[in-house]
Amino acid sequence: MQTLSEAQVVSLIEARQPVHARLRNAGLTIRIDEYVPLVCTVLHAGTSLRPEISSRLAISEEQRQRFETTGTEQLAALLPITLIVEESRLGCDLNFPLSQCLRRRIDGRSLWQRPPTKQMQQRAHRQHQRFYHLLDALLDALEEDHGHCLLIDLHSHPREPGTESGIFHVIASQVRLPEGETVVNGLLKQLDQISLPNQSVSVSTGEPIHQGEYLGAHVNTRHEQTLTIPLQIDPVFRDSSGALYPLVVDALCTGLHHSLYETAAILARQRSGQRIRGHDLMPSELPGEVLRVDRALKKLAKGLETLLYINPINIAREERLFMRNRGRYQPQFRYRQLRIDPYVHREKLYRLPVDRIRDPALRQLYREVIDALAERIDLLVSIGSDRFLYNSLRYYGEPTSEDLANARFLLHAPERPEEHNGVRYSAEEMIPFFEQKAQQWGLECKVELSDRLLAQAMVNNGRKALLVKRSARASEAELHALAHHELGVHMSTSLNAAAQPLKVFTLGLPGNTHAQEGLAILSEYLCGHLTLKRLKTLALRVIAVDQMIRYNDFCRTWRTLVEDHACPEEEAFKITARVHRGGGFTKDHLYLSGFSQALKLWREGDIKGLYIGKTGFSYLPLINELLARGLVEPPTYLPDSLVNPQNCSPEITYLVNCIR
Repeated sequence: MQTLSEAQVVSLIEARQPVHARLRNAGLTIRIDEYVPLVCTVLHAGTSLRPEISSRLAISEEQRQRFETTGTEQLAALLPITLIVEESRLGCDLNFPLSQCLRRRIDGRSLWQRPPTKQMQQRAHRQHQRFYHLLDALLDALEEDHGHCLLIDLHSHPREPGTESGIFHVIASQVRLPEGETVVNGLLKQLDQISLPNQSVSVSTGEPIHQGEYLGAHVNTRHEQTLTIPLQIDPVFRDSSGALYPLVVDALCTGLHHSLYETAAILARQRSGQRIRGHDLMPSELPGEVLRVDRALKKLAKGLETLLYINPINIAREERLFMRNRGRYQPQFRYRQLRIDPYVHREKLYRLPVDRIRDPALRQLYREVIDALAERIDLLVSIGSDRFLYNSLRYYGEPTSEDLANARFLLHAPERPEEHNGVRYSAEEMIPFFEQKAQQWGLECKVELSDRLLAQAMVNNGRKALLVKRSARASEAELHALAHHELGVHMSTSLNAAAQPLKVFTLGLPGNTHAQEGLAILSEYLCGHLTLKRLKTLALRVIAVDQMIRYNDFCRTWRTLVEDHACPEEEAFKITARVHRGGGFTKDHLYLSGFSQALKLWREGDIKGLYIGKTGFSYLPLINELLARGLVEPPTYLPDSLVNPQNCSPEITYLVNCIR
């Protein structure tokens, strides 16, 4: 943070330059990230006091803490423009006129055991004049740029016993009417929606507590296009000694960010008559601190490819041994050695300066991604051990009773003989078909054969390649479905992610497996080539995961699929190996529930935002906001099935509609 003179700060404001500075000899910090019509002042949180003043005070330290609302400045940390007074209001109270800013009494109590000196009074007057000169210059600039501005004057005081004051208390009596009525009502509604840990939220309006009203009067006189709203917050975010509760502070910062932007949008709509939302006022460029964290995170995520380490390297040999013994042999899978130091890696993840990100939605996003990557490290470290199943359950979860009911319902559906007739294509024959589809859909990627896959095909994101298992066989319907699954979704989202300014979308958001596989099965359905065999395979995976969790016995899982559900023996081995690899891999239950969730979202509205990269269902609202703000790129590639959906057979449509 720079230390600047008043003239230097005013010059930066006139040039519309960002400011993060302490005003020289004024006990004031000013931060301007972007010139948006939303300003927050915090006048009474400062505690700094010169010795010549504190030595003359007549009040105790406990009484002083009551008037100095410590920590209130932290609540404004995520707002775009803030003026924070660092010096105590006992030396200069900026919410009183110039002639009264060095207070004689507060709350009926005399402040001084010895009267203030003339020098102290002169210094208080200079501070007062500097603050309002700076505030005037800022509001003049914002009114010139936008034609309006919302000024929130933030305070913190305990609620008076016996009153009905809420945690959030709007001093409506100081708001300019009638134009402010709609804005105040909107603010109250927004504040009432804030969620705090272990604390119910309430809102109220009324008179101020321990606070003057000069700021509002000054702004109303000098700035007709600025609406000032004083907001008092009950200090539920700190204890009696002034120590902060970090989770409450974080929740208040996030809640105020959203609430005040939405309130500023109400004022903007009222003044302009245009349809303006809160995110329309937010910064339209990615802050540098976000890009720095994003780049560092991408570097740290290298080497954490889950399937690379979880796929057994001796799968072919173990399959031969198992089939030779017809389910009486427990495969002994071997895995690649981990190429990272997991402990150093995890430590580096949590050292990333995520708290410097001041956009609350993006900050929370990166926190959750880091937590998910740390869990992935735990998963990789425990491959082949008893801990792996526990870590897999943490990362991917387990089938619910509803998932199991859906699976059993699909497995009871009568066979469709037409699916078993017709030509079956070899892997070599699949290659030109996939290459032709990739070219038709404009996807620049390679298609190659592989001997190291459990699945029929898999997209390698880093190499932009579709790998096809050398022993794979597929009917024409399965061939089309596979193309729409792997190329239409997995390859498209990989290419879209590579074009994003934020590389976190290439790493995968939490829940991206659920979303990616759900969208991929949705693509099979929308292209008209989803088969009953495919649905039953998804159902068998749910059953297999459940069996693995219950009994952790490879042979028992295999026999359940073969004997109870008439699954072909080789197919049963593939499904069983998928869920038992690593020591118990629960990922496969997500395909069916992911399809159900993707289908529900598709029917409810626009889901194109989910295709910008490796996203998660729960992040769709955030992604849509980032798209609206221009912070991420809209998807260049979309599945052909999403753009031109086709009908499936009536039987498949009926079964799909029955999935809950």
